[in-house]
Amino acid sequence: MTTEATTLELESDRVLVITRKFAAPRRLVFEAITKPEHVKRWYGCDAMTMTVCEIDLRPGGHWRYVLRMPDGSEHGFHGEYREVVPPERIVLTENYEPIGPGHEMVATMTLEEHDGRTTMRNRLVYKSQADRDGHIGSGMERGMREAHERLTAVVASLM
Repeated sequence: MTTEATTLELESDRVLVITRKFAAPRRLVFEAITKPEHVKRWYGCDAMTMTVCEIDLRPGGHWRYVLRMPDGSEHGFHGEYREVVPPERIVLTENYEPIGPGHEMVATMTLEEHDGRTTMRNRLVYKSQADRDGHIGSGMERGMREAHERLTAVVASLM
């Protein structure tokens, strides 16, 4: 399956845009990013294991993921779905549990299909530039690229 590399764009001091293309229809990409049995196969850094994957995919529904590192430490993420338009758009909040409340970001993911290829664009809006920079500085870019490589394989397995 041919894909292009994941790209990151600093749109403003509080906005990060992540883009990835897949050689697959968007309905399959949507399935891979919204069904727990698929998300467990690709989400997180290569070294992490997903121990919790809860998805209540509806406006007002909640989600929660917990990732375990090889040293046994766990990293939890949770949020609420604000908008769900299958298979083209999801708007959700995201909180990284170890830093506590007040640092929630809003992610708007769109899936656009052209000629059987899907462009996934995720626009992250942070509360502050410090939150955006902290997220980028956490190593998220490497982990996200690793996860997107696995997501590509999951999507290919659904074809």
